[in-house]
Amino acid sequence: MLIDLRYHIITIVIIFVTLAIGILIGGSMVGNELISNEHKNLISQLEKEFDFLRNENQEFAQEVNSLEEKLAMNKEFQRVIMPLVLKEQLKEKRVLLVVEEGVTNNLKDRLLEAFRLADADFVEIIKKDEGIKDNDFDKVLLLGPTISKEKIDYSNLKDKAIKVDGNQIESISGLIKLVFEVASKELDL
Repeated sequence: MLIDLRYHIITIVIIFVTLAIGILIGGSMVGNELISNEHKNLISQLEKEFDFLRNENQEFAQEVNSLEEKLAMNKEFQRVIMPLVLKEQLKEKRVLLVVEEGVTNNLKDRLLEAFRLADADFVEIIKKDEGIKDNDFDKVLLLGPTISKEKIDYSNLKDKAIKVDGNQIESISGLIKLVFEVASKELDL
């Protein structure tokens, strides 16, 4: 009878262990199914958001292209209209351009072209440390990052000095504003 009792206890323990293993396997299968469903839902939401962002990106790209086209047309318009706007604005004006070392030829050439279009009577270019041969100028333009009105040695020209920002003359509208400032005229844009 002792053997029968042991046999029954072992059988009951095996049944409970088997039941526990079954519960674990069943629970993990149900959990995996829930996790799988959550993964599917998450992937679906991410796909929807990705499609939304793709559409939004396409709309922004179209808007950027449209703005770039408008900008190109605006620049072309400014390039065409510039000679007409500047014509004779500096007639009979004498301009001195004081240039600091390191200023590119491109910036100087842009200024000279604008003064030529504005019919400036005379433009002289000197380096910052050179002396002025002739003091009869209507305006003095100071071109360079560190040059300023206070650093001009020519006291009779300080009130005629205009500090020019290199970024200002990179654009056509900046050049037009500068020519009007040299001409001592107001330009409302």
